Amino acid sequence: MIRLVALDIDGTLLDSSNRLTDANAAAVRQAVERGVPVVLATSRWFYLARRTADSLGLTTPLICHNGALVKRPADEHELLHLRLDQRFAHEATTLGDERQYAMFTTLDHVTYMRPQGNVDPQRLPPDLQVARRQAELVAQGAPTAILVFGEEAVDEMYETFHGSYGQRVNFSRNYSLTFPHYLVMTHAEADKGRALELVCRELGVDPKDALAIGDSQADVAMFRVVGCAVAMGNAPEPVRQAAAAVAPVNDEDGVAWALRRFVLP
Repeated sequence: MIRLVALDIDGTLLDSSNRLTDANAAAVRQAVERGVPVVLATSRWFYLARRTADSLGLTTPLICHNGALVKRPADEHELLHLRLDQRFAHEATTLGDERQYAMFTTLDHVTYMRPQGNVDPQRLPPDLQVARRQAELVAQGAPTAILVFGEEAVDEMYETFHGSYGQRVNFSRNYSLTFPHYLVMTHAEADKGRALELVCRELGVDPKDALAIGDSQADVAMFRVVGCAVAMGNAPEPVRQAAAAVAPVNDEDGVAWALRRFVLP
């Protein structure tokens, strides 16, 4: 019997237009009403993830930055916070600044973004700010995560830094079929599986009684610790092979399908 559900957000809970569909939202709410807690596990920063959690009425701890941060949404108490090596972070953001890559760097309570194209800073929430030169910000403290978008950016960052920092930094490359290529760089011990085990202990649930649903390589770490793993139909082949079942794609309400099959029969 499933006693907890862990959900990735991008490419899983949300469709390819980043919308939470009515079918997925209804299935999540039905699971919670039946007493099955739903935990969001994402590469997103805390405040962005919390907006999705709030829209669904979820109060469980949020797994953010692929497991580098686990934080309760209500009181913002941190159960886990792993920060990047500051020297690496400065070198990586310096390269990103030079190349003008689309890059997001989370430092304490703010995520700094270098968008591709024009963005009106006045329209952004307080937790998101435009910063064209991010290396200067990293000099003030170690960030939680650095995220870059685009195939060229992913390949160059990985090839430049993995050899020298592979033991200290987790390089999570993501090649989703419905989302641009992106690279999440976090502390080496950041891991969605370990973070989910921590949340399960917090909530008094055996991970073997949990269901995990995801679409990226980072989600495979959750698949390894739960009793039931479902990959999205839009996930790359290695991710689908690591799961016990494959749901329809995220544009066809794959999360609702999985919840109806395994939690809401």
